Amino acid sequence: MKEKDIKTIWQVPKYLSYVQPSLTNEIVDEAEKKIGYKLPKQYLELLEIQNGGYIRFTLKDTIHREIYGIGPYYPSITDFEWLREFDDLSFDVMGLFPFDGDGHWNICLDYRNNKTEPEITYIDTELNYEKLIASTFEEYLNLLEIEIENEFVIETNSKIEIMIKQISEIAKIDFEEPDYWAHGYPEYRSSFKDGWIWISPNIAPKGFIREDDNRYFELKSQMEATALRYPEIPESSLLISVSEENVRDELFSILKTSGIKIRALKEFI
Repeated sequence: MKEKDIKTIWQVPKYLSYVQPSLTNEIVDEAEKKIGYKLPKQYLELLEIQNGGYIRFTLKDTIHREIYGIGPYYPSITDFEWLREFDDLSFDVMGLFPFDGDGHWNICLDYRNNKTEPEITYIDTELNYEKLIASTFEEYLNLLEIEIENEFVIETNSKIEIMIKQISEIAKIDFEEPDYWAHGYPEYRSSFKDGWIWISPNIAPKGFIREDDNRYFELKSQMEATALRYPEIPESSLLISVSEENVRDELFSILKTSGIKIRALKEFI
């Protein structure tokens, strides 16, 4: 992973409930004392940018989307005691510290073979399975990929409401009311032929939290600032994805014929 990717590894908007308070030396010292090992330098560098949360990247053939921070809230790298309850696995769990997963599967800092530089290991507690991913945290970072195969960019200076109306008229479709709940920014959905279309803005709240989350009143003020979901493309751009490839080709042909500019996101990243 390049240096510029490290600086933009965290997903925008950040889901505020999963972000811990800003990292301090005291927080790191307390965490290392609890787990009994020194945490990787590159891991701590990421947490200095943002103390945990969802990331824009993933590991190939996995659903990895998150790196835990360090702190008092769920999820935290210091919350590992539950794993010690598994006493019927064929592998030793002592020395494993999950930083993503749901308990059935997890990606862990693995100190079992190296007490100073942990390996990165994938475990599945249901299938009684473990797999080495990387020999160091730095090597793990270099394996991360950004998944943008089905993401396309509408190049425009128009507001999203205007573009939604224009696309509706061109393609003769109707969009549902925008959904803000899932990500904190408006996502417009419509059906076209046998597929689904989603359109959303590149500019979004820097962070979001839902009203029914426990820390809503504490954190809601952090939704006021804005940031770019993809800093690689212009602020005014819109993101469009389509569920079916054949439907996408037909829709994009209609839109491009009407003067709407659409390019694959991978051309920018």
